[in-house]
Amino acid sequence: MMKRKLALLLALLCLFAAMLPACQSAVEDSSAVTDEKKVTAEQMEEKFGMPVVRVVMDLPNYDEGAKDGQLSDALSRLPGYNKEFMLLIETLPREGEERSIDMTRIKTEMMAGKGPDLFLCGQDTYGVCGLLYGGRTDPFFPFPERAMENRLFLPLDDYIEKAEYMEWDKFLPVIMDAGKNAEGQQIIPLSYTFSALYADREKYGLLDFDRSMTLSEMWQSDNPALRYASYTSAPFMVGRITEPGDDEPMFTEEELLGYIRDYDMRIPGDPKDYQDLQEDEKVYKGTIMRGFLPEPGLISPVPDRFVLGNGSPAYRIIPAKNARGGVTAVINEFAAINRNARHPDLAFKIIDYLMDAKNQQGSDFFYSRVSLGMPVHMDLGSEEYPLRDKNWYMSAENFEEFCAARAEITEAKFIGPADQALWDIESYDEKGLEKSVHQQYTLIEMLLAES
Repeated sequence: MMKRKLALLLALLCLFAAMLPACQSAVEDSSAVTDEKKVTAEQMEEKFGMPVVRVVMDLPNYDEGAKDGQLSDALSRLPGYNKEFMLLIETLPREGEERSIDMTRIKTEMMAGKGPDLFLCGQDTYGVCGLLYGGRTDPFFPFPERAMENRLFLPLDDYIEKAEYMEWDKFLPVIMDAGKNAEGQQIIPLSYTFSALYADREKYGLLDFDRSMTLSEMWQSDNPALRYASYTSAPFMVGRITEPGDDEPMFTEEELLGYIRDYDMRIPGDPKDYQDLQEDEKVYKGTIMRGFLPEPGLISPVPDRFVLGNGSPAYRIIPAKNARGGVTAVINEFAAINRNARHPDLAFKIIDYLMDAKNQQGSDFFYSRVSLGMPVHMDLGSEEYPLRDKNWYMSAENFEEFCAARAEITEAKFIGPADQALWDIESYDEKGLEKSVHQQYTLIEMLLAES
């Protein structure tokens, strides 16, 4: 009897073992079919009986576990959300073949007069801004301004006039202007940054700093701090690459060579002149961003000692000037509505709510996904409008200084592949510089022509 039971058990085990590969294959096949059959907004609408706004999100994300949750959380108190309408969020992969496939698919849909309703996109910094993240991944819209001219985005002026949540008159005008053309506002910038030197104004003889100084005047100044402030990377020093709406560089190859030769090959004067500045732990030179405002214990592009809050030095903030005499800011992330959107009203309702001051102040969406730059609301960062869930604000005199530096911004641009071409100019010697400038200028012309 016992032998029969053992034999039966062995037979069952053998049968189970034989079935395992078939079962595993069936699961894998099922999974593959699911991945290939993406759920559409139309299918969701049929199932749930309400409009579905399709959102394409191409933003930095280093909280892989959260994925799209930050956007849903930011909209959780928006009237009608998940009751009168829903979202279908497509988050583009940061890199690889899957990203290329998704971008091609979505752009093909747009060419056919369809596509998503809403875009939430970031412009990869290519390392230009000296940030911890940002690589060499081309953004979904390499040239957002050309996308406006190509009529890919919906004009939003009528919507903005009727906005319920955003305070348009509180948004930094020079930044917002970069998102409009002859048809009106089409792109809503979400954040911006600019390069600057932050130094103790009294210690470094900057009490009487003249903000009207040009790049050339700062370069030739007797004050090492001003000369140090004048030294910056090519994309900020060159400034805008095209006039709004144009597809050709706004400077010649000879002018570019002059810019790089005069201002980008070396820090002027004796390197020893800058030793105190470079060794001073309370001096910072680089781009201001939300990560510039760290909390104790958090990893940040800038150590905690550099915060501008109460107890920090009384800073002089000197923006990096461009070769034309102004200051160039960079737009890092933006929102725009597809001109072919199925639900443009709901898409704008989402933008409107996201741009509410409270969302810009401290929502996880803005902190985790719109984290490259400062918010466009001009009051944020003050004691009245603190950031990071009301945990941080600048001291009164540093906020006043920040506003004065910010007021120097004369132009804003969406950073892109052409800026990477500037960044890649090599200037080891005069002959090599001329060759590199020619190669990169030719590349810029080609990139703009293809945009």
